[in-house]
Amino acid sequence: MPVRALCTVLAILTASVAGCGSGESNAKSCNGSKAACDKPLNEVVFPATHNSFAASDEPGWRFADQRYGIARQLEDGIRGFLIDVHFGVRDSAKGIVRTDLRAEGADRNKVAQAIGPEALHAADRIAGRIGAHPVQGTSTPYLCHTLCELGAEPLDQELDVIKRFMDKHRNQVLIVIVEDYVPPATVERAFEHAGLLPQVATFKPGATLPTLGTLINRGHRLVVFAEEKGGVPTWYMPAFTYIQDTPLGARRPSQLSCSLYRGNPDSPILMLNHWLALFPPVRAAERVIGTAPALRRRIAECTRERGRGPGIVAVDFYEQTAVVRVAHTLNAQR
Repeated sequence: MPVRALCTVLAILTASVAGCGSGESNAKSCNGSKAACDKPLNEVVFPATHNSFAASDEPGWRFADQRYGIARQLEDGIRGFLIDVHFGVRDSAKGIVRTDLRAEGADRNKVAQAIGPEALHAADRIAGRIGAHPVQGTSTPYLCHTLCELGAEPLDQELDVIKRFMDKHRNQVLIVIVEDYVPPATVERAFEHAGLLPQVATFKPGATLPTLGTLINRGHRLVVFAEEKGGVPTWYMPAFTYIQDTPLGARRPSQLSCSLYRGNPDSPILMLNHWLALFPPVRAAERVIGTAPALRRRIAECTRERGRGPGIVAVDFYEQTAVVRVAHTLNAQR
């Protein structure tokens, strides 16, 4: 195992390890930690939320994976956001947003494969049979989990939330990972409209990732990846060129694995998908796997197995977990 990865494992399992630090500290704080300023992006732990937009405390959400919306998540210390962007059309008569499957090149069968029969039948009960008729109206980008009928937030609205936070907190770096069902040009327009383009970062494949201090000094504090169509524009980077992650679909804690799922073994950022794929999502289950000891154990295990520490730890119901506290402790270590 590389020395840096060994130091990371030891630092996770103990309070500190002499001799594992490198570089000089900056005087400022980066993502709440002075030590993090000198660390490359992939060596900083970003506490993150899965389906960040799907919040049970926000109106209209069914089967949400989070309790609080993105604005509260930012204030609570979440710094990574896994979002899904779909085309939707507002149905004022029913008070819902309808997914424009045709615009996305999808159909009922693809939806069933993505979310399972229980969620699809729930959407049918709410909105009528999904996919039975083409959606009528003008499509705009929404944040939805596969089906906007189960909950939707306008993409513009949530990007405005991120912009306001970044303008107020200029020593913070955020990561956004887009599960993209819309063309890159649609996402680019939304980021431009929100005034975020001056703050986005662009990395060169194969090059060492910049430190948090460098990103902050340059004003490029928003790192954006796309799961499928990344690459153009250059700041909308292909996720799994830079990220390697762990498998999805665990239904029991024992099924959480450190195996390679997407990306390549040399992709610099390790992302742990640390939630249980239950329907409906269960807060108590996330509390069990989200304790500080449980998170530290999994981070240490995956660091040993993958030869690098995680850059992103994504959870459901983050407020039930210790993910922010564990990330802060690890980032403070040199």
